[in-house]
Amino acid sequence: MRKLLIPIAVLLLTACSAGIPSEFTESGQDPVIFPDYTGVTVPSNIAPLNFHIGMESDDFITVISAAQEDLALRGQDVRIPEKAWHRMLGSGKVSVRIFLKDNGSWKACNSFDISAAEDIDPYISYRLIPPSVESYERLTISQRDLTSFKEKVIYANSMVQDGSNGQCINCHHYRNYRTDAMQFHARQYLGGTVMLFEGQLRKLNLKTDSTISAGVYPAWHPTHDYIAYSTNKTHQSIHMADHNRIEVLDEESDLILYDIRRNTVSTIENDSSQFECYPAWAPDGRTLYYVSAFYDGPFDRNRKDRVFLAADDIRYSLYAKPFNPETRAWGPTQTVYDAAADSMSATLPRVSPDGRWLMFSLGRQGVFHIWHKDADLCMMDLRDGSWRRLDEINSPDVESYHSWSSNGRWIIFSTRREDGAFTRLYIAHMDNDGKFSKPFALPQEDPGHNRSFMYSYNIPEFMVEPVKVPARRFAAFIRSSQAQSVGFESKITE
Repeated sequence: MRKLLIPIAVLLLTACSAGIPSEFTESGQDPVIFPDYTGVTVPSNIAPLNFHIGMESDDFITVISAAQEDLALRGQDVRIPEKAWHRMLGSGKVSVRIFLKDNGSWKACNSFDISAAEDIDPYISYRLIPPSVESYERLTISQRDLTSFKEKVIYANSMVQDGSNGQCINCHHYRNYRTDAMQFHARQYLGGTVMLFEGQLRKLNLKTDSTISAGVYPAWHPTHDYIAYSTNKTHQSIHMADHNRIEVLDEESDLILYDIRRNTVSTIENDSSQFECYPAWAPDGRTLYYVSAFYDGPFDRNRKDRVFLAADDIRYSLYAKPFNPETRAWGPTQTVYDAAADSMSATLPRVSPDGRWLMFSLGRQGVFHIWHKDADLCMMDLRDGSWRRLDEINSPDVESYHSWSSNGRWIIFSTRREDGAFTRLYIAHMDNDGKFSKPFALPQEDPGHNRSFMYSYNIPEFMVEPVKVPARRFAAFIRSSQAQSVGFESKITE
């Protein structure tokens, strides 16, 4: 006999208990809920999938069932108690059925299942960005416990900026999903690359006389004490009449390697006719993947305008370079996918932890696909070079930045599928054949969060543990420390 669990809070807040209706008719109707969690596969340790019922009714009862247990909740906003959720999801699957009351009679919608699969890394971090491209004073890097709804600020640039002296933070990154080796950039006021390594904080100026800029997009080497960076000179343009409202373009771009122990940078690639960007290591650290686009315009005062006018024709392809981590020697460049030959542009290569799959974002042009509505996620099988669009994940709007979980079974990615304006985070499960289940929105305590939260989520990264350095320590260190210069060494080739 099934036992009925009725939360005390529900009983106190309603005139009658949220029991399962004893008499009802079958409506034959699929429920409409937001976020859409119908038929999804989720990690067995994920936070409750709270949702809003997007249907008209005089009353609502939602019944969640698992094994020999039923949980009945009343109301249009369904908020599932955490302890009950984790207990029930532990059975491997929960079934959800929504009852609607109209004119005194109950109708039952079709039920749907939520299946549980492998655990996911318990933490993610991301940058939260306000809607105005000029209002960067409120940027934060925050971390979220995926098993609950706890969120904490890692660092906020408002903690350091001083009046008109503004700061912009970006590009947080970790080595092997652990937070005892991490970095992020603090740009402009009191700027530098902030690094935690072997228990010590550092602030670095990675710009040298031989490089374009300080390090920009990072990739921490998985086995040795190196970080690959792009160095970029970029600019941003805002369109007055275009469905892609913003374009971010490189005027110059190279790749460098930072040797943490030697405190030196060296060149990886610096072809003046190429825009090399977005480095990403293979799990064994012996191959570096990146993207690059051909552009041979002159280096004069009109270069920025010329690049902007050519933006529709600048397309990035996928490349790889062999690397010997013991000697820091680089092998010859290899073409992985010539996207430009297909009149497409690839960006953000990311290799799965088992080294088999290479995921990337593909659009018609450019490298900053978060602003390109045609951008889709794609995946290549590195065993044979075949690739496909991930139609089971993609939407009619943007799919862009993506990260693999440490067990290689989950991805988290940024998308604008909900409203076309704000970037939200979605998670999907991958099976042994490289096929993904229906993606689901990052669970939120408030079911209406994604419809009211006026910030975008940017650069989601998985972590197996939280960042333990308090935000106030980062702020005090940035205020009190000068950025340390680095040396420059020549490129080593095999």
